[in-house]
Amino acid sequence: MDRRQFILAFSAGAALLGAAPARAECGGPSATDFVETLYQKQARLLAENAPLSQEDFLALFSKGMRQLMRAPRRPPRNAALGPVLNAFFGYGVLPRTEVTIGKIRLVSGLDEGPAMVGVALAYRGETHMVRVHVIMGDEDWNIANIVYDNGKSLLDHHREAAAR
Repeated sequence: MDRRQFILAFSAGAALLGAAPARAECGGPSATDFVETLYQKQARLLAENAPLSQEDFLALFSKGMRQLMRAPRRPPRNAALGPVLNAFFGYGVLPRTEVTIGKIRLVSGLDEGPAMVGVALAYRGETHMVRVHVIMGDEDWNIANIVYDNGKSLLDHHREAAAR
């Protein structure tokens, strides 16, 4: 075995030992591309009042988030109805609301993931900012959490609902 064959065999062996693929470098969408495409589509679906099916909706989230979203919950007695939470845009964003997607930028992490991506939103004459934490799943990007501009997060919302 000459030097060239040794290096080739060594690098192939290292790749087989679990080097994580960097999809953004290999032609897959980057974290910001994924979030931009997702939010443009969700804004359009919200305006058309055409929500995703439950299965398609849950497929967007990480395994841990899906488990938490499916966890049994019991609403507390005499609970006052508060603002409805739209998972992507925040509290009080109802169907048929026109949402404008503004600048989308990488806040922290790497575009190959995991990453926190900031999304500027505008609806009902107000501007808002959400931060979407994305991770690479088995085959595609998944949402691990969404933090709204009021400081509350989707993860905390579902943890509170499951704890009741």
